[in-house]
Amino acid sequence: MSAPARVPAHDADAEACAELLRRGDPDRLRTALAAGDKAPRLLGLYAFNLEVARIASAAREPILAQMRLQWWRDALERLHAGGAAADHPALAPLAEAMAAARLDRALFDRYLDARALDPEGPSFAEEGALHAYLADTGGALMRLAARALLDGADADALAVADEAAAHMGWASAAANLTRALPALYARGAEPLPLDAPADRAAMAEGRTPPALRPALAALARAGLGRLARARALRRRVPRAAAPAFLAGWEAERILRAAARPDYDMFSGHQASEFRRRGSLALRALTGLW
Repeated sequence: MSAPARVPAHDADAEACAELLRRGDPDRLRTALAAGDKAPRLLGLYAFNLEVARIASAAREPILAQMRLQWWRDALERLHAGGAAADHPALAPLAEAMAAARLDRALFDRYLDARALDPEGPSFAEEGALHAYLADTGGALMRLAARALLDGADADALAVADEAAAHMGWASAAANLTRALPALYARGAEPLPLDAPADRAAMAEGRTPPALRPALAALARAGLGRLARARALRRRVPRAAAPAFLAGWEAERILRAAARPDYDMFSGHQASEFRRRGSLALRALTGLW
């Protein structure tokens, strides 16, 4: 399933968002395009996510990262108040989605509050703090994506989709975090704490510290549990929301690998590009996430 050259309606802002995603998040680009005429809404949302998520690695100092986060807070506040979109292509599609689908401002606030932890790590001394971070990043993002596709749905359908997206988004965020662990530890973050100098030495040498594997397995099992809870609701989620859930298409494979006692975080989640593309294409055709 390859991304077409143009997005629906040939919207300039959506095209610009698609180009950002081609370079920085091609998997989410492919899932967004499955939304047809509503693809620009997901393109705007995912371009926003990409820009915010990479602030921590792009900013030279934490204060610069916080200033950039504040820029996004101010831009979204203007959109929610009905003001004009600022100078970024993600904001016009977001404004349209906000107007059509009444995207919850509190979810954006929770997302940005969680992302404010990124410049300092993110590092979590307690499991509960990590779980909250996953809920407020991946969980909030998928809830917004599902809502963006369901304008006109009744309250019950929206509630079921929101619950399923919260679980699926959490599982997807856990998988993405697992995949990103080597890069996170390399920049000084400790999403899962390392207690001994030997653990840090193993990490520096490209080996998974044995002491880290129980925490990794626990995170993976929690993610798989969330995935199961989301799928238990699948029959009740409107099919129109399926492209939002497709963003978690690799979560199960990554989490099942991480749950194994011999998991290697430096190579244990890899799969061939052919297999990855084929899996996504099949899910997009069937609507099964």
